[in-house]
Amino acid sequence: MFTRILINAMKLRVAFFSLFLCVVLKISAQGTDSTRLLDAVVIKADRISAFSTGIKIEKIDTTTLSVRQGASLAMLLNEQTSITIKSNGQSGTSTMSMRGTNSSQSGVFWNGINIQQPNLAMTDLSRISTFEFSDITIQSGGASALLGSGVIGGSLQLVNAMHYSTPLQVSALMGAGSFGNTNGGLKLTVGSKRLAYAGSLSGAWNNNNFRYTDFYGNRVTIENSRVKTASSVHQLEYMLNQHQKLKAAIWYQVTDRQIPPTMTMTSSDQQQWDQAIRSMLQWTYSGIHQSFIVRSAFVDEKEHYQSENANIDAFYHINTFQSDVEYKRYLGKSFVLGSGATAHIIKSDVANYNGIQYQPEGSVWAAISFSAPNNRLTAVVNLRQDFSEGYKVPFCPSFSTHIPVFGKVAINFSTSKNFRVPTTNDKYWIPGGNPDLKPESSWNIETGAEFIFHSGKVISSKIKVDLYSLMIENMIQWVPGEAGLWSPQNEQKVWSRGVEISSRSDWKYAGFNGYFRLGYNYTPSTYVEAASGQSEIIDKQLVYIPLHKIQETFYMARNACYSLFSFSMTGKRYVQSDNSTSLPAYLLFDVYAGTTIKSKKTSFRLQAEVHNVLNTDYQSIQYYPQQGRSFTISLLITK
Repeated sequence: MFTRILINAMKLRVAFFSLFLCVVLKISAQGTDSTRLLDAVVIKADRISAFSTGIKIEKIDTTTLSVRQGASLAMLLNEQTSITIKSNGQSGTSTMSMRGTNSSQSGVFWNGINIQQPNLAMTDLSRISTFEFSDITIQSGGASALLGSGVIGGSLQLVNAMHYSTPLQVSALMGAGSFGNTNGGLKLTVGSKRLAYAGSLSGAWNNNNFRYTDFYGNRVTIENSRVKTASSVHQLEYMLNQHQKLKAAIWYQVTDRQIPPTMTMTSSDQQQWDQAIRSMLQWTYSGIHQSFIVRSAFVDEKEHYQSENANIDAFYHINTFQSDVEYKRYLGKSFVLGSGATAHIIKSDVANYNGIQYQPEGSVWAAISFSAPNNRLTAVVNLRQDFSEGYKVPFCPSFSTHIPVFGKVAINFSTSKNFRVPTTNDKYWIPGGNPDLKPESSWNIETGAEFIFHSGKVISSKIKVDLYSLMIENMIQWVPGEAGLWSPQNEQKVWSRGVEISSRSDWKYAGFNGYFRLGYNYTPSTYVEAASGQSEIIDKQLVYIPLHKIQETFYMARNACYSLFSFSMTGKRYVQSDNSTSLPAYLLFDVYAGTTIKSKKTSFRLQAEVHNVLNTDYQSIQYYPQQGRSFTISLLITK
């Protein structure tokens, strides 16, 4: 059986690369699709930019990214967005929850590649540094018709913008703070007329030796909590001609962490080592009437977990091979047609599986986008069918539209079918894995309005209100069975709905400039159906999903000095499915202030930070204490 799977996978890869060769030869032979460089540059070939009209997409602004350089992606999202971050303490994993879903139902993408771990369907956002990426984009709501499995609640997109014909620029970051925590990074960008490069190296050594209050009211220092991380991202683009471009990228990450005891444990000797190597090669053609993308990627992930006290020494090694092709045709100024296919295979070498397991998957998709004259109406239809061995994946259509109503007011609407294929742990884990699971699926519907206001040259504001509803069926849950053996089952049905309100006001006055951003999320996410014997959880809120979250940011600057104030409130979260136990709401307040000194060719930015100014005692996940008030100082040198 394994041989047949491998042969089929290799046939798919050969077919994709044959198509790649044919496309290149055909276009090279044509050579006259366009003779205007301007049009080739303006057209964006990727399907997200071409077929996401009406879907809520927000980009972290460059000012916020600049102030938070060196922070983990988990910290940035928790402070600056309405996304809920679930953190297992300062040295544990941090995952995200979007629109009332769990971490496995939202994707994380790097250069169009889903980097969620196949065995867990999650990405540890505490391991990703904001220093390494120029563009961080949040896509909210279901988008499986665009992005595939696991995009039920939304996704994150991590990209580095490339710049041609730019001189060499080098940035060095150094930071140190409370509790024995240090971090640093080095970034380099350069571009000629045909070649562009961006690379970075970052790392952190965090002892995390903070104090917290135990059950008896004593102040104790957390133990076994050191985390060492290193990461390096490199991207190279070469412009073959005015229409064709090659891109190669690699991302290396390694983490060596101690896992501290929870508040219910007396000690811990747990430690975990993780390594990920992600690489990709992409060819892009952009012309007046058509565009192509052919991409191939390879991801290698390893993890080693040890605990002498528990007599555990576990290791896993997972490889993912992926190839995909996209084609778009531009029909006049109003229509864009798109189609494509993907193929990938997951190779899992996990001690608790029955030997090495292979999971081949693939998909085909088509899309059409329409824009009325003067952009009075834009609409998109996406159609996608995925294939995964052992599963019947649902057909996923979507429809979305953006309609300007009058002046600076517009409305959006979208509806979509979405899905998530079970993880390899769900399928192969021994004991308990269930090969008869069904993919999770959902119907999402949302609508929203945006308002833009201007008050002369002083203030410009944008307000967005979004309402959404999604019904998730065949929700996978590990439940006890015969002889107490836990196994995953399609036992639950969940209804998540809510309101998202966000506003941003940019202002300039008396030599000052800045912005004020406010966000509020109301997120009821409740069980509609449950496993046998769990009727008490019907209509109860999902665990660790706050009903309310508020986020505010105020930034102001004058000349070389700036400051940023961040406030967030996370509501009560239940820790039991029957809502019998909960964690209280908590407030976090952070302050940043800095100044930039410029010489002829070099700038020095000195920044001071105070986190958790109010010294709030809180837990994101029960029994995992978070640090109190802390201080950080950093220096960024750019030349």
